[in-house]
Amino acid sequence: MKLDVLQALRNPGTEYAFSAEQELAPQDVGGSEVTFDVVKLTGKLVAGEDGSVTVEGKLSTVAHAQCAKCLAPAISEVEGDFRETFIHGGDPEDDESFAYNGSALELDKLTLFYVMFNLPMRFLCKEDCEGLSMYAGSDVTIGTEEDVTTTLCQDELNVQRPFAALQQLLAEKSDNAEN
Repeated sequence: MKLDVLQALRNPGTEYAFSAEQELAPQDVGGSEVTFDVVKLTGKLVAGEDGSVTVEGKLSTVAHAQCAKCLAPAISEVEGDFRETFIHGGDPEDDESFAYNGSALELDKLTLFYVMFNLPMRFLCKEDCEGLSMYAGSDVTIGTEEDVTTTLCQDELNVQRPFAALQQLLAEKSDNAEN
């Protein structure tokens, strides 16, 4: 999405309200795909004498992913404030700054940055989700009716335990200390 700033560049120091919508491609977040509804941005912009343009406002969208506990579909409302200055003639590929050429700001990078920054640490289908443990001993189908992806049995789940080896070493050490 491009935001036309020609009028602001002609009148530096004058605030202009804006409203825009931006689509985001699905993103890989921690090995899981997250999709987004259209992102809505509202705010104001002001051009400086040097040709820079400062935009500030709010963005909102809804993110869709799998529940971190039970893998059911989960959604999260994403909202956040932003304030950035776009530098005229800067390098648009520079990850450390926002740049633009001509008389329009490209909002893709700003939108993606602030949406990702405001995502929850993990997605849950509901606040008190018990996860797959609530299905212990029974077969559980993961996915939608149209797209059944996996059938899991709690006894067969490969649960990652990053400190299992350390726990085993400590147990062996305490057994040796008792002997």
